[in-house]
Amino acid sequence: MNRRTAILQDVCEISMGQAPQGDSYNTESNGYPLIAGAGDFGDITPLPKKYTTEPTKLSRVDDIILCIRATIGDRNWADSVYCLGRGVSGLRADPAQLNQKYLWHWLGNAADHLRSKGRGATFLQVNRADIGSMEIPLPPLPEQRRIAAILDKADALRAKRRQAIAKLDQLLQSVFLEMFGDPSEGWPLASVGLIAQVQGGLQLSAARQSIPTKSPYLRVANVYRGKLNLTEIKEMGVTPSELSRTRLQPNDILVVEGHGNPEEIGRCAMWNGAVEECTHQNHLIRVRVSDERIRPEFLETYLNSSAGRSHLTGSARTTSGLNTISVTKVKEVPLRVPPITIQKRWEQIKHSAQALVQSHEECLNRTDELNATLQTSLLAGA
Repeated sequence: MNRRTAILQDVCEISMGQAPQGDSYNTESNGYPLIAGAGDFGDITPLPKKYTTEPTKLSRVDDIILCIRATIGDRNWADSVYCLGRGVSGLRADPAQLNQKYLWHWLGNAADHLRSKGRGATFLQVNRADIGSMEIPLPPLPEQRRIAAILDKADALRAKRRQAIAKLDQLLQSVFLEMFGDPSEGWPLASVGLIAQVQGGLQLSAARQSIPTKSPYLRVANVYRGKLNLTEIKEMGVTPSELSRTRLQPNDILVVEGHGNPEEIGRCAMWNGAVEECTHQNHLIRVRVSDERIRPEFLETYLNSSAGRSHLTGSARTTSGLNTISVTKVKEVPLRVPPITIQKRWEQIKHSAQALVQSHEECLNRTDELNATLQTSLLAGA
């Protein structure tokens, strides 16, 4: 069935954001919450960090707030009145022609196309003409509402799967705290430096391009709390001595040394040996357990726990907007050493939970693929 199409600006009001005066900003909830860009986005609705007493452009409730810089195409629902900063725009459908929820789903499907219009030296951005000139399929309003209802249900299923994964993670944290959060005074006190070898990684430089031997390496983007993301593995030139010194081994723990967000300092994950001859960049600190009294999985979870995180974030330094911790500070992290039998029991619990999480993630990936197919089918212009 051929569908009518329209130019978006003909069926939708597009309000481009504008930055308020800098001296009007505050964090005391005075004035209107400010949405400067995707950094103020939540999963569905905004999570503003600042307010302004001199708002420029204001959204209305149920407007779609669209990111137009850097992470172009990200979107949130306006659940309140927000001041729109220069990194976002507000979209409001003409109710006589376009359903707002249909517009929401269409924008998600069209995000890649919008990103392809981005331009700029420092970061990519799009303007009002880029957004307004996009062509949107425009079936009759009852059909738009039907399509939106179907895609709403698909989104709800995906959200439930994500909630299940999050609850499993919360359950694991609760079990860990129950087992180790109030350690017996009889458990010996140690520091990471006493039970593990701790060292930094290799610094990237232009000189490495001339080194003929290349090795895959891990960077901050590969390491999250308790998990690895190996979607993209880069390579750099290394000398034989460097590779010998920094080559990763299974069960090595990789700790994030530097990050723009202070809350992400010290996040860590255990290396699984998935890539051979792999090393690591200097923004990751390697911790290799060398004491038989400690299991690597216990140490990894401890460093990611509230106690471990508190010590690491408290030890961070801030320079030029980058928060960092040193090898020395990682070595100084204190911990109680539980009996090895309790640590092994924790491993069994963790492995069982991780198997459930993996099952949910595989289902979520299949659901995401089906949802993308469904979106393309329902939102196609032909």
